[in-house]
Amino acid sequence: MVFSPLVTVVIPAFNAASFVGEAIASIQRQTLQNWELIVVDDGSSDRTRAAALEAAGDDPRIRVVSLEQNRGISSASNTGFDEARGEFIARLDADDRALETRLDVQVAAFQNDDSLAAAGSHARVFGNVAEGIAYCALGDGNIKARLLSGMNTISGGTLMVRTAFVRKHRIRFDESMASAEDLDYLSAIMVAGGQLANVDEVLTEHRSHDASFTHSQVRVGSECLQAFRRALLARWYPALESDDIALIVAAFREPYAPYTEAVLTTVRAMDRLVRAGAVDYGQDTSVVHTIVLDRLVAMAGLYRDHRLLNASHLEAMRYFVSAPVNAALDRLGL
Repeated sequence: MVFSPLVTVVIPAFNAASFVGEAIASIQRQTLQNWELIVVDDGSSDRTRAAALEAAGDDPRIRVVSLEQNRGISSASNTGFDEARGEFIARLDADDRALETRLDVQVAAFQNDDSLAAAGSHARVFGNVAEGIAYCALGDGNIKARLLSGMNTISGGTLMVRTAFVRKHRIRFDESMASAEDLDYLSAIMVAGGQLANVDEVLTEHRSHDASFTHSQVRVGSECLQAFRRALLARWYPALESDDIALIVAAFREPYAPYTEAVLTTVRAMDRLVRAGAVDYGQDTSVVHTIVLDRLVAMAGLYRDHRLLNASHLEAMRYFVSAPVNAALDRLGL
């Protein structure tokens, strides 16, 4: 008889020998026991495969798939998702741990809402940082809007999806992306009409350590996130000029150009976004505007502090910008 698990858990693992055993053990402790686990060894140069096999022992629900060379987290995730047999697929990072009720609670969320295509949860952060809770946004429109910030959406390590939905719409992780692939994946679900949610509970423990991609590849991660933001804004605002989108996205990352005209042109670009009509993919446009204008205030505040922006500049801008942008400029206190 063919085993038909309710949930397939996929762990993409690259040089994770020190941690992958804990990740596997956390799935073995789940209160929901109808699962299979696929560990994808992404061409590791350490003992990741051996450590995974040792942790799996003789548990027939666990498979270890090995890629001959390192292809990146998107390719490893796609490999595992393609082989999944579960009605739902959950992703867990190889250096993280799932709390015992994670699968039970997330499956219940899907079973209570047929429109739900993807769900995550809050996470407890531990390791080389002060321990705390990483809270994620609640509500479909709020989560979709916060894709732009790249924060508080659905963390890739807490993700669970409805298998039938992602396969029907051929949604896959973009293998050209070294980072922000989870945001791109959620964006594809959004475009296909899927609902997003976060369970309002802590269901995963996220380990922070110096060897993690987040810490070791900051520049790559930042570039991928900026590219994703440009693509997302172009999708939401197809009438917005690409130059305007570039200016808006540039405000999310320092350093800024050391002259006043840079902030003035950015104000104009953001004002055009606020005035533009957005294609409705379910995102809360008011949250999108808040995210953009918060970046404007942070950027303009830096110019103010370096005496590149003063009250006369502000007064000149007020005549051509909309009320929401004016309200943001008021926060500068000039």
